[in-house]
Amino acid sequence: MSGKGRNLLLLWVGVFLVLAAGAVFSLNQVKFADENLKRLSVQLDKVLSASHLQQGIITQSYYLRGYMLYGDPSYLQQFRSSARLNQEELRQLYEIVRPARRPLVEKIQDAVQQYTEICERDIVPEVERGALTEAIKISHENGLPALLEESLTLARELEDLRVEDTRVLFTQIVGQTRRNILGSLGVAFLPFFSAVALGLLVTAGAAMENRIYRLVLAATRYATIIVRRDGRLRLFNRVAEEIFGLERKAVLGRRFAEVFTGRDRPGEVAFAFPLEGVLASGAGLCNQEKVYVDKEGWRYNLAVDCLPLKEDGAVAGAVLLIRDVTEEKVIEEKLRGLAVRDAMTGLYNHSYLKQALNREIERAGHRDGLVSFMILDVDSFKYYNDSFGHPAGDDVLKKVARLLQESVRGSDIVGRYGGDEFAVVLPDADQLAAAEVGERIRKKIANAALPYCTYMPKGRLTVSAGVACYPLQAKSAAELIRMADEALYRVKRTTKNRVEIYSCVLEEITAAGHVDRRLAPHVGTLLTALKAKDPYTYAHCENVARYAVALAQKAGLSPEETSKIKIAALLHDLGKVEIPLETLTKTEPLTPEERALIRRHASLGAELVGQIKPLAGLVPAILHHHERYDGAGYPQGLAGEEIPLAARIIALADAYDAMTSYRPYRSARTPFEALAEIEKEAGRQFDPALVDCFLQTMKERERRGC
Repeated sequence: MSGKGRNLLLLWVGVFLVLAAGAVFSLNQVKFADENLKRLSVQLDKVLSASHLQQGIITQSYYLRGYMLYGDPSYLQQFRSSARLNQEELRQLYEIVRPARRPLVEKIQDAVQQYTEICERDIVPEVERGALTEAIKISHENGLPALLEESLTLARELEDLRVEDTRVLFTQIVGQTRRNILGSLGVAFLPFFSAVALGLLVTAGAAMENRIYRLVLAATRYATIIVRRDGRLRLFNRVAEEIFGLERKAVLGRRFAEVFTGRDRPGEVAFAFPLEGVLASGAGLCNQEKVYVDKEGWRYNLAVDCLPLKEDGAVAGAVLLIRDVTEEKVIEEKLRGLAVRDAMTGLYNHSYLKQALNREIERAGHRDGLVSFMILDVDSFKYYNDSFGHPAGDDVLKKVARLLQESVRGSDIVGRYGGDEFAVVLPDADQLAAAEVGERIRKKIANAALPYCTYMPKGRLTVSAGVACYPLQAKSAAELIRMADEALYRVKRTTKNRVEIYSCVLEEITAAGHVDRRLAPHVGTLLTALKAKDPYTYAHCENVARYAVALAQKAGLSPEETSKIKIAALLHDLGKVEIPLETLTKTEPLTPEERALIRRHASLGAELVGQIKPLAGLVPAILHHHERYDGAGYPQGLAGEEIPLAARIIALADAYDAMTSYRPYRSARTPFEALAEIEKEAGRQFDPALVDCFLQTMKERERRGC
């Protein structure tokens, strides 16, 4: 071969080698791009796994709370299923994270495993035997809430790390691809090869971009929207189409703010997000909760992450990852409802009632409004439980709860206060309006055909109620509850089956103006001592004072004399503060010594009152309120007119309240039976003239419904 032929051959060989080298270089770049895409796919899986893990932990805790509050075995089954899924998720996550992240995953595994074990070992058995209160107590003692929070905190930390890794990796891949394209151009020195190489690399770049799109669109379970730096939509995946009811082709290239305006108009979506701030600052926003209502009225609860996309340190755009958490919110709201509901009756529980009362009082305070509070108690419920069993008792409480809800106003808040007690918060109601609601409830329950009610002591099931009003009577929620409870206690120890409005005779005396106001502090101090020693006796004294006032007024006494009798009646049993409580509350027959001690209470009370000079005038009424009209009483055996008039009046009122009140050692008599006994004792135990006045007074009170 001639020298010229050899040179031509060598030239073509050189060209071929250059072309081959360029081709190999280009193929390597395509391979490199493919490997980067695989890395990005793995990274996306890591982010999704970390985020999904948080939701799994929350779901597991929701099902536990549901089981604790509702006792439904299906909640326990779902709890265990969630626990298994979480452990599997953690195992897979451990395999795909980089070694530096594995200690963090192990911490999450330990916390979730410990949480599950405590639930299975300590909580589930308590719930299975119906001990909800004990289960809640154990959960706090074992630090279950703190353990759950630790698990979520660690999972959020892992997700934040994965998101940052993804952002960095994405930025690296974009920069590396640009450099590879430029490098490919430099390698090609022949025009033909340059064209071929550039075509190959442009094709490779387009393939990589399409591959990214396909990965994001196919792999993620989130709605994914990518926006360029100029605010125009670059990517809109299938999940986003489903949530927002938009077609990808119709929105790509349009400005994000033109589509997602927050307004429900043609071509616009009633969803908005502060994307401009992320593009301007380069600072991402995570776990932003948004509500979106589509054109058909479906409500979506969305959790949005917005992450900046950076290129060479500058913000090139942003990606929105939108999770539909509607189902989780529904579960959360359901469990939140269970958390404030009584598991048996379905009414609000004691804790929520107090919150509602505080809220209504605060609202009333801002606008000078009223709030009443009513406590109701099922009469003789212990007898019902003991006679017909606890399942029957639970059933009747459920029926009473339903009757309560049917009887109150639409704005009233009804709840189970505890045991056989219920309560009602009555916004914008004074004590009289609340008492009307209470009377409606009382009649509805008394007339209801409840199970076994005909076997109850009075042939029916009844309720008693106490009512108080803010700010007319109480100045705070605690004081309002106390007053309603005192009113309930008063009716429970007397006739029952009645609605009682709170009242304080000492306040009534001060307000009446017929007695020196300087007496009030002395009387208040003495009554406080009596109430602290024996609340039962204190309530008895208040009732006696009311009956005594009614009788004094009927007998024609002046307001001044009536007020003095009222104070004397309030203090007539003051001497019982000197008697041991076990003697006062003894259910067995008293010994002669104990009986003699009890009979001394009138003298002891007179001595205590006599030591206070402004109250000295009340001593005779207190000392002689157990004298008998026939002279057979004590302590001095006075008879007839020798007994002070105030003492004779208090004696009648005292006897009537004692007979109509429940005592530990006997049941109460009916008002009719008590009045018949008083009438029989006229001229013997009681002043006959006063007996006639008293009978007339009580008949008038009955006609008025007092």
